[in-house]
Amino acid sequence: MRLALAAAATTVVLSASSAAHAFDVQSQASTSRVGVGESFYVQLSVMSDTRIESLSDARLPLPPGMTASGPSVSQQSQVSIINGRMSPRSGVTLTWTVKANKAGTFRLGPASVAVGGERPQGRPLQVEVVAGPTNGGPQRSRRGIDPFDFLDPFGHGNSPFPPGFNFKSPFDDDASEEQRPEEPTYPEELRVDKAPDPIAFLRATVAPNPVVVGQQVTLRVFAYGGRGQFGLENLNEPSHADFLAFDSGPDSLKAYLVPVGGIRFVAAKLRELPLFPLHAGTLRAGNMKLGFAGRGYPTGPNGQAPQRESNWVDVVVTEPPLAGRPPGYKIGDVGSYKLSATVEPRQILAGESISVIATLSGVGNVPFKLQTPESHGVEWLEPSTTEKMEAPNGVVQGVRTFNYVVRLNDAGSVDLGDLTLPYYDPNRRAYATARATLGTIEVKPNPNLARANATPKPTDRLAGVLRPREALAPQASARPPLSDRQGFWAALLLAPFSVVFAGAAVSLAGRAREKLRERGTSLSAQLTAQLREARECAGSDPQRSVAALERAVFLAIELKLGFKARAVLKTELGAALTERGLPSARAAALVQILEDCDALRFVGPASGVEPTELAARTSKNAAEMPGEPLAIPS
Repeated sequence: MRLALAAAATTVVLSASSAAHAFDVQSQASTSRVGVGESFYVQLSVMSDTRIESLSDARLPLPPGMTASGPSVSQQSQVSIINGRMSPRSGVTLTWTVKANKAGTFRLGPASVAVGGERPQGRPLQVEVVAGPTNGGPQRSRRGIDPFDFLDPFGHGNSPFPPGFNFKSPFDDDASEEQRPEEPTYPEELRVDKAPDPIAFLRATVAPNPVVVGQQVTLRVFAYGGRGQFGLENLNEPSHADFLAFDSGPDSLKAYLVPVGGIRFVAAKLRELPLFPLHAGTLRAGNMKLGFAGRGYPTGPNGQAPQRESNWVDVVVTEPPLAGRPPGYKIGDVGSYKLSATVEPRQILAGESISVIATLSGVGNVPFKLQTPESHGVEWLEPSTTEKMEAPNGVVQGVRTFNYVVRLNDAGSVDLGDLTLPYYDPNRRAYATARATLGTIEVKPNPNLARANATPKPTDRLAGVLRPREALAPQASARPPLSDRQGFWAALLLAPFSVVFAGAAVSLAGRAREKLRERGTSLSAQLTAQLREARECAGSDPQRSVAALERAVFLAIELKLGFKARAVLKTELGAALTERGLPSARAAALVQILEDCDALRFVGPASGVEPTELAARTSKNAAEMPGEPLAIPS
């Protein structure tokens, strides 16, 4: 029956994207078949990558013959681990308790809720109501929908075994020996001699240890729950500040029953993280934290799951030995590698370029740079690189391709030499060199390059500047200087005055703009703008209209009475306004407008408050308050 209920629960995920939010919506019913007079749950979960600030106007349309109470609202937080990266999310879960009053097949929903200016909603649900009892009412469940609950994928503590088996889940501690199936074996890495906590604990290990700089170590974190199956809450990544972490892809989580000191723990490996130490020393890693959520685990005063954190592990890291270290070795180049290369073309003209494609493959964090040979007349440009890295069975390995452009300037038979990579092999505890021989290139003389390199004739930059006079003649008169021209001194004297005049004009324009801005942002202008917005949105967007009306009421009180009433409780607002000279009837009318705004915001049309009438009533009361007359928009 449990599996049937779990399979019948309708779950739909809707992704809605907008400029402000991207929502994931899940809607489900606790059962698809109930009896007349029985109750069941309908749940709507809204998750977002950004914080959900406010909710309003929750709706669950029901057919005749069903009634609902609620919804109750609970907060949610999730952490997704995809490709080794954590993505936190937050949201809310709304739960309605629905009672079936007559038999038939009914369509519920879709459930929805207003979030800011958007309304995410689920999909319709179908429930069959029969005349007799079905025991399909609400069951005790854990808190909300937990996508990390890999140890209880069926929810509510249901058995993971198909119907027809007459034994309880092996995760239930009260199962008898006759009913309990044979427990599966567990990996040796989960074995623990002593449990530091009988309820739950985390354990971190690292191997191998010690290592050299650049050698891979693997950090593993295991979770143990002593009160049965559990879900994960508020999970964070283990610390590894002094290591380069490799993205090994999503972890495959599988739970086992592991006996520790007479207690059967539900255990699983949470993380297997390949790390590469960045420097020598005693480096620390680990300290992963999470909460254990489940029906058998105690909760704190606010309902939070018990928090546990793993131990720190120390990794002793040294540099590779100096003995036998080859020239050009770079600290961190550790592993086992092979190097190959292709060169084309083999015949070119002097000044042209060839392509050298080198492929470096092997086990380890494949290095990012090779040693290129140095030869006269050969220029190696910086390469473009591509890579393909993976970690089968937790061992990092891959291929990195270097695409070089090499320019050859001198004619003749040019021996390019070898591309090399000195590295340290930790398995053999010895140095080695990956090598690729490039061979020779036939470089023919380039006639165009020879002409371009020909020595140019020297030129006299002063030639033609001073020419000898060929005949006697009067001396040519020189041009009059600029100061002798008409208007020069007038322009020189008027220039400072023009700067002053220009500055004064700019200042006057700025003051005029500031006055216009102050006039547009005055209390009277703001009040008029809010009333206009409330009237325009009354029919199309009641929530926006309600927000504008609330702001208009507080602006009118500040404008007419000089009193900022936003910080005053609504229950005390009427007395505060009366004390400041406002008639009691007018004060009561303003308080009633604010209460009607709350009713329309949280209850919606069922409150009986009509947005257009509320906007007109607000405008009338604002205009009739004593003080400065207002230009109320029609």
